[in-house]
Amino acid sequence: MKIGDFGLARDVYKSDYYRGGGYLPVKWMSPESLTEHIFTTQSDVWSFGVLIWEIMTLGQRPYAEKGNSEVRNVVCHNRGHLEVPQRCPEKLGQELLKCWSFNPSDRPTFSGKVSINHNITVVENH
Repeated sequence: MKIGDFGLARDVYKSDYYRGGGYLPVKWMSPESLTEHIFTTQSDVWSFGVLIWEIMTLGQRPYAEKGNSEVRNVVCHNRGHLEVPQRCPEKLGQELLKCWSFNPSDRPTFSGKVSINHNITVVENH
């Protein structure tokens, strides 16, 4: 089982959780969250894509070889993202790429995810 805490379940308007010198889940954050501190459902879709990537890689760490500043540079300045895992079904891989669209309005919605992914087998039996 994979448990994801994007840290975005808190009301950022009522607390200072994302202000100050605290730690941020940079490797799961969208470009607009990293640069402008904008946290929306669409930034959660980016994080959801990273969670699916973790599941498809059987628990690997995203951007394992990079530090937070390197990840920020890749995501924000180079408009990059994780690679689709090799074992990922093609249809799911296409959805991951949409989740990581640089423009938040180009990302899918959570209501669309349920109907698209409910028939996809995520983990292969060996």
